[in-house]
Amino acid sequence: MSHNQLGVLRDAAGAARINAPLSAYLGNGPNSSTAENKENAPTGTGSLPPTDKAASTPAVTPSQPAPNNRKRKAPATPPTPRPLPTSDELEDIIIEGPLTENCDQVRRKINRALDAGIITKTALAGELGVSVKSLSGFLREHGAYKGQGYSSYTAAWEYFKKLEAVGYKIPNKTSVAKKQKTDSAAGSEAGKSSAQSTGTGNSAGVDISDVYLEGEETDDVPVYDTCDETRRKIDAYLKKPGVTMAQFCRDIHAQFHGINRPANIHTSQLTRFRGMKGARAGATSSVFYGAYVFFEKLRIKEKRPMTKHRQDMEEIWPEGFDRTDDGRKSYICLAGERPYMDHYGRITIQ
Repeated sequence: MSHNQLGVLRDAAGAARINAPLSAYLGNGPNSSTAENKENAPTGTGSLPPTDKAASTPAVTPSQPAPNNRKRKAPATPPTPRPLPTSDELEDIIIEGPLTENCDQVRRKINRALDAGIITKTALAGELGVSVKSLSGFLREHGAYKGQGYSSYTAAWEYFKKLEAVGYKIPNKTSVAKKQKTDSAAGSEAGKSSAQSTGTGNSAGVDISDVYLEGEETDDVPVYDTCDETRRKIDAYLKKPGVTMAQFCRDIHAQFHGINRPANIHTSQLTRFRGMKGARAGATSSVFYGAYVFFEKLRIKEKRPMTKHRQDMEEIWPEGFDRTDDGRKSYICLAGERPYMDHYGRITIQ
């Protein structure tokens, strides 16, 4: 091979090298896939082919919000009541002796068990061995001796005595959940108005919704005040700043929960009750019962002790003050005798 031919070949090889695509040097060609070719590929100053910007530019991800480390507390759930003992557990227990509780007391226990959700009326009738109709009829009666003819009375008394014998205590009715407080002034005012309308609050701004009295679900709370004593409490309460008769009527109306709950309690009813005189005068009025329950809950909420009058009333009226006699009943007396009423509402013939 001549020198000239060698030069031509060198020139051709150089030209081929110059005209070769840059991808052959950068290892992007079909036959250049090894890391060694990539490291030995020359870097020229010529124009480069378009590159993938997405591959060469690091991906930018949108900023994520900072995680909220404050865990939301789960709503408090009331404890599950202890299940009732089975019939097999109560079968061997024998209750002897006369009935020691009147009809109203037994009815309160039945309603308390039903309201606590530990048993349904149908299931209770089955446990007592009576019909649902008989049990419902007994529950509709009112009065210490009303309902003695129902078989549900004796059967229920014996059933609850057996529960006591095995150490089972009927749980109280679950209190209604309190409304959540809001920091804003508008929310606070709205909550206050709502509480007053539903009976959870009152004119004095005291929340008594978490106070439970036995028998309130059927409006059978035993009353241990006379009508005169209740009137004295009403007069003192209405003298407090911000307390109105209209709101007080709504407060005492909210204490009724039974099937005979009055539609409303008007200020005219309150005025009429306040104008009466006598330990029994107004005993049948819904104002008397509602006001007593309201003041009793208020006393418990404020942790005030019972008065001497209240303690005496519990001794004199262990089953509660008689709300069926408003002092207008007639009494048969012998010649020279007449009925007298003391300040506790007791009637004696002298």
